[in-house]
Amino acid sequence: MTPKDVQRLFAYNAWAFDRVWGCVERLSDEQFVREVDYSRGSVRNQMLHIATAIERWMQRLKGDSPTPGRAAESYPTRGSVRTQWEQTKAELDAYLATLDQAKLDEIVVGRIAGRGADYASRRSDLLLHLANHGTDHRAQVLAILHSEFQVPTVEQDMVLYLIEADGSAE
Repeated sequence: MTPKDVQRLFAYNAWAFDRVWGCVERLSDEQFVREVDYSRGSVRNQMLHIATAIERWMQRLKGDSPTPGRAAESYPTRGSVRTQWEQTKAELDAYLATLDQAKLDEIVVGRIAGRGADYASRRSDLLLHLANHGTDHRAQVLAILHSEFQVPTVEQDMVLYLIEADGSAE
């Protein structure tokens, strides 16, 4: 992957987050924080987890130990989570702008503490993981919105982003 490919992947990631967020905005604040028996629980927890995972992986990719995740209770409204997402996205964009091919090809070594899993992977592969992780949790949010709250949902396929961004799917 080239630096341009990585930036494009995360531009898609942000586009998809915004599409899903449009569905989330149909919830009341009470529905947003309501616990559901699926994955991370509430829609709030899912959306905050996406931002927190990006923050923690950026710390790992920079060679720092990740800080604890954010407490969901500190984000009682959709607006508070959205503000955190915008801040995280800006930090991610700034980080991605620093990456050249050598940095993308560099092996990053670390440990995922809660899983007891060690890794030694190319930075580009870890960034692919991070983008894929966001897709997974957005899909979970869409499932919750549909099944628990009967909210109309959207597609988040990358090809739709490519068509919108470029006018083609090449």
